[in-house]
Formats: sequence, C-alpha cells, structure tokens
Amino acid sequence: MTRRTGACLRTKARYRSTFFSEANYPKRLKNCFDAPILLYFKGNANLNQQRIISIVGTRNATDYGRNLCRQLCEVLAPYNVLVVSGLAYGIDVAVHKECIANQTTTVGVLGHGLDRLYPQVHKAVSQKMVLNGGLLSEFPILTNPDRQNFPQRNRIIAGIADVTVVIEASIKGGALITAEIANSYNKDVYAFPGRTNDVYSEGCNFLIKTNRAGLINHPKDLMYYLGWDNEVPEKKTHVQATL
Repeated sequence: MTRRTGACLRTKARYRSTFFSEANYPKRLKNCFDAPILLYFKGNANLNQQRIISIVGTRNATDYGRNLCRQLCEVLAPYNVLVVSGLAYGIDVAVHKECIANQTTTVGVLGHGLDRLYPQVHKAVSQKMVLNGGLLSEFPILTNPDRQNFPQRNRIIAGIADVTVVIEASIKGGALITAEIANSYNKDVYAFPGRTNDVYSEGCNFLIKTNRAGLINHPKDLMYYLGWDNEVPEKKTHVQATL
C-alpha cells in the first residue's frame, strides 16, 4: 500500500511540494483536466519556464534514436528551453544526458517517490539533473516504482510542456501513451519517422500517418513549427559534461 506522507516534505530542504492552487504550480499542467492536486519537486528548474518541451521514446533505443537525441538537444540548447522526459531506459535517459552535455535545463518525471530512484543505474544522471533541472513526481516519499505508476505519470510529461516530441517508439508503450495524452490536451505532438520495417519506429510512423503528430525530418523542423527559426539564438559557451 502507498503511504501518503506528503506533508512532511515541507520540512525537508531537499524536496519541496506545491499544491494545485499555489502560484508556483506548473501553469500548463494546471490547464489539464486530470492534473495532480499535489506535486513534489527536487532541483532548481522553473516549472513555468517560458519554453518547455517534452521528449519521449522507446526504452530500446537504437543508434538512430540516440543520434536524433543528440542532434535535437544540440539544436534546442541555445533557446533557453526546459526539456522534460521520464528518466527511463533508452530515449529518455539519452535525452537527459544530452541536455546535461549541452548545459540545458532538464527535468525527469518519476513514477515513484523522490526518496528512491528507478532504474537505480541512472543515479549519476539524476544527481547531475538536480544541479541544473530536477526530479518531479506526484507520488509522496515511500512510494515504490510500481508498474501502474508509470502510465499515470505520463500525463505530467505531456501536460507540463508546450509540445511533445517522439523519438523512436513501438506501436505499444509509454511513448505512444504520452503522445495520445498530449493530443487529448490539444497540445502539439511531433515525431521523427523511421524505416517502414523498423519495430522501434512503428509507433512514430503510426502517429504521423494518422495525423496525430507532425513530421520532423530534421531537428530544425521543430524550430520552424514553433516559430523559433527566425530568432537569433542565445550564444552559450559549451562545456562538455561527463557522465
């Protein structure tokens, strides 16, 4: 049984909680009909940053998908954007790593309490994220990473952002769930296509074919869709981070 002990988090400097009615609650998420009443956060990101993009994908990322993560995060880096994903295996953690490498603020939405981490092998990544971004959950401390929590947390990934981008996804799985939820919120979804016989691009191809997602052939296409292509991006001194 999940123990609800959220009130005690306000006494712990490591975490902070925010209620739906408070000013620092994510305003984009507040507009979603099934938004959580209470959120728990660890880190320093502004969850109401001017530009927020969610990026999701398969847990079985290929070299093609990881390369797209690298290219997209490099293009996004100068635009002062907050990148959200789920800190899962595959595309999610690849996105977080690329954001760290490009000094881009990144937040992971978790399917458990902030006092634990799943998968544990991503601990080093999560520690770097807290320094420039953070970890977010609707689940109080002592909540285990139970299977049913992860589809539930996907609505936060979809709702907190302006748009959702899908990089590699099978026809079933969390990435497609997130895309469908984003559609239900009337938010834009974009996807990179893949080969017709590639199981890990089948979901992306399906989203594009059924007009559930816009087609991205190159990361700069996203800048065009968002109307950022005519802007002069901020110049940033790039320091490669190690993981």
